[in-house]
Amino acid sequence: MRILISLVVAATLVFTSCKKEHDSINGGGNNNTRLLKMVGKSGSDSSVSEFTYNASGKIIGFKLSGVESGGPLDLRLTYVRNNSDVIQKQILKSNDLGALGLDSIVTIVNYDVGNNRYKNAVSVVVLFGFAIKDSIVFQYDGTGRLTSEIDYTNAGSGMQPSSKIEYTYAGNNLAGEKHYDYDDVTASFQLTDTATYDYDSKINPLQFAPDAAVLNMNPFYSANNITKTTYVDATDPSNNYVSNDTYTYTSVNRPATLTSVTGSNTVTTTYYYQ
Repeated sequence: MRILISLVVAATLVFTSCKKEHDSINGGGNNNTRLLKMVGKSGSDSSVSEFTYNASGKIIGFKLSGVESGGPLDLRLTYVRNNSDVIQKQILKSNDLGALGLDSIVTIVNYDVGNNRYKNAVSVVVLFGFAIKDSIVFQYDGTGRLTSEIDYTNAGSGMQPSSKIEYTYAGNNLAGEKHYDYDDVTASFQLTDTATYDYDSKINPLQFAPDAAVLNMNPFYSANNITKTTYVDATDPSNNYVSNDTYTYTSVNRPATLTSVTGSNTVTTTYYYQ
């Protein structure tokens, strides 16, 4: 179980689009570069992703609302930072948690000051009377790039590995991810799926590379915008897919609109800046 719920957020960010409100794509302040909102539509589904920032321009909040498969989308994330703008805590709230009897999920984030990078993130959730502890450990190479994150879970029998993600890079972009589940029988990680990415040459408005380990590597690490995602399921090829993304851009080389096509499914997204 990965309690660092940012993965959920990243998955929903690609599901966004078209209603124009008072925030204009080319209006507002901050040189039209701060992404405030993404509005998306896919068939009868729609979503609004909203970002809030502190005075330093760092993300401190995310809100997802809308409709998916006839049901409401409602997810809110708060990032608590210290005076050095380092993330110390993540607080997740959603209607789904309320249905489980949970007010929120709090993740404590630990930082390695000497190496200027995040070390791990820990959460404890009491669900149906059982305490579940989840810990994610970040691992880096000699240049300081995140190479992998390993998730450990304790559901009453001690901390045990449960999953792993490995990362590769191409320049200032995330080139790919490999996902693994831990097999108790063989006491080893088994590959479940991979994703590789192609990019444009324009500016990713969500690039926050120093915080990407906590916010989620995709889409918060890369300097440019994903134009193609190739997904391969290691055990069931029928789940494989290719997603192609086509953008229009603002006058300052950031996405204005996105059309994402995966098989017969099309998602349209509009970006709003300040």
